[in-house]
Parts: sequence; C-alpha cells; structure tokens
Amino acid sequence: MNVGEKKNLGEAILDHYDKYLGKYAGADIYADEEREIQLLGFPETIKNCLVLATFGVSKYEECEVILPIDDHYDECAEIFANSVFYALSNRIKIGRGVLIEGADSIVEGFSEKCGKTALYFTEAYPLPDDFAAVDNKCHIYMGFFVSKKEAEFIKAHGSERFEDILEEKEVDVIDLNRSSVIT
Repeated sequence: MNVGEKKNLGEAILDHYDKYLGKYAGADIYADEEREIQLLGFPETIKNCLVLATFGVSKYEECEVILPIDDHYDECAEIFANSVFYALSNRIKIGRGVLIEGADSIVEGFSEKCGKTALYFTEAYPLPDDFAAVDNKCHIYMGFFVSKKEAEFIKAHGSERFEDILEEKEVDVIDLNRSSVIT
C-alpha cells in the first residue's frame, strides 16, 4: 500500500484483530443463500479460550462480533454463524441486548451438553475499550451463551438488569458450563 492510500474496511478490521486478538489460527467460511462470512479463530487472546471473530458481517451491517468459548468449539461455531445469519436475514440489528434463541434447532442436544439455549450479544467487555470500534466505521460486539432461564429473564426484565446481575456476581460468561445466574 502506498503512503496516503486509505485502507479499506476489511483490511482495517484484520489489522484491528491482529492488534487486539493476535494472529488467527484458522478461518472457516459460512454462507447462507444471500451472504457469506468467515469465522476466524484466535487461540491465544484469552487464556484457555478460543475467540471466534466474524469477518464479513460489516458488508451487511456496521459491526463484527466475537465469541469467546472454552468448550464445544465446533458446535459453538455453527450456532454462532447461524445466529448471525438469522439476525441479518431478519433485519435484527446486532448489538447490546440482542438475544437469538434456538441453539438446539441448530445443534441438536446442545442445551443438554452445557445448559445453554441462546446466544446473547453485548459489548466486548473482556477486551480493552478501544477494541469496540474500527476506524469509527465498525462496532465490534461480543456474544456469549445463556441458559433458558437467563433468556427468559432478559426478555422479561431487559439486558441492563441481566448484565447488572452478571457484574454483581462476577460471572465468567465465557465458561460454557457455568451455572445459570437465574434460578
């Protein structure tokens, strides 16, 4: 790239990921009838965790999403990609407080393995605040899995109250096998 040339958004996102997440170890392509995205895997960003990061969502919406996971990597990737496609197809603006239910309809028996039934999106708080925006053009959100009771609580009481409880109880939302904070 010549001096003075502006990077396109895709290059800026990859540079941003490289800066905050490190080198990615692999990429898988996911597509539906209308869209194609990649999931990049970053194994060294968070200890004992694989961070999946979308690449290509920003072609359809002004965001990308990460999903830190510590178990069931392939199943989580499948649910993550399908949840993103569901949101895009149904014009659901991905952002804080968005809940995509139906993990078992994507990966049969997933909730039996880990007690989680839905994917919840919020700010990417385990990473530095600067991670949340790429060139003021693309916001990066984080997803994590929630239980059926947590999903019901979010729908009844809102994301703010749910996230307050997570903070009060110092919940590790990356722990896929964690107990529900709502009993």
